[in-house]
Amino acid sequence: MFRFRRYLACGLVLLMSIMVVGPVLASELGEQQQQVQQQMQEQKEKTAAAQQKVDSVSEQLRKVQTELETAQGDYKSVQNKLSATEEQIKKNTVILAATEKKLSERSLILNTRIRDIYQNGQLSYLDVLLGANDFGDFTTRVDILKRIINKDLELILKVKAERELVLQTKSELDRDRASILVLKQTIDEKKKVIEASKKERERVLDAAVSEKNASEQAYQELAEASQRIEQMIRNRQSSKQGGPTGSTGSMMWPTEVTEITSPFGWRSHPVFGSQRFHSGIDIGAEYGDTVRAADGGVVIFADWMGGYGKAVIIEHGNGISTLYGHNSELLVSEGQRVRKGEPISRVGSTGYSTGPHLHFEVRQGGSPVNPLSYL
Repeated sequence: MFRFRRYLACGLVLLMSIMVVGPVLASELGEQQQQVQQQMQEQKEKTAAAQQKVDSVSEQLRKVQTELETAQGDYKSVQNKLSATEEQIKKNTVILAATEKKLSERSLILNTRIRDIYQNGQLSYLDVLLGANDFGDFTTRVDILKRIINKDLELILKVKAERELVLQTKSELDRDRASILVLKQTIDEKKKVIEASKKERERVLDAAVSEKNASEQAYQELAEASQRIEQMIRNRQSSKQGGPTGSTGSMMWPTEVTEITSPFGWRSHPVFGSQRFHSGIDIGAEYGDTVRAADGGVVIFADWMGGYGKAVIIEHGNGISTLYGHNSELLVSEGQRVRKGEPISRVGSTGYSTGPHLHFEVRQGGSPVNPLSYL
């Protein structure tokens, strides 16, 4: 009986422990499970965001464009060094020829002088001086001897200096010719990098044109960039930033070329036939041509803008803004005030562009309108 009671008491204690500890353990396990799930979700979102960025057509183009510009900059730097070295070789070659000619002439004079001394025996300066008829003759002979000695020393020093210059110039020429070989090899390597970057850019653009999924993705990214621009302009206008913009109220063509290669509005995709909206006009300017502000205003954006590539946006006041896309080089920065006709960029083919041209937009209240109504 006593043993039964002891077992019963132990059982009750164990049951109460389970009733108290069990919910606590379950709660802790539940929290840990939620934390693990949350961490897994965060990691999944990071992975998806990273993959989306990698898959982005505009990001691919931006990466390729950066590599291309770096390679072109390196190539230009090496090319400048090569040109400077070749120019120095030309100068040193002229210096060497002139110095060797002078050295030859002076060496001939010095050799003649030495030969005369050898043939006529050592000249006794004392005999010359003692042979003077009077004091006036004596001083004259002293002066002549000084001149002879100084000329001999001057000749010897010039011959020595010119020989050293010849040796130094030859050494520099040898060094520069050796560096020329290295520079030319480096240039060949930079050319390969540039060509590889260009081919990669062409591959991405070809996919954006000829592959339906990539093409739709590229168009969607461009549409999203256009919406971001619209929102950015509206936010700025609603916050009433800035002040007088310097607008004249009329617009000029942003390039000397006025040929429109693609008009404003809806157009069909050349491969798939789908309708797509073109928010500006494409002007068929050449690579490197100067792009000018269509009117005075304030630069509110000057950087990479998705499918627009390197872009500039200028606010002109009264809700009017202009956008200049696909540039190769930007000449202005955000916050800068520009006058009508002032250079702001150079024509290029960055972003979604298969060839050099200027994409020009006019926006009213952030929304794109036909630029021809303003030009």
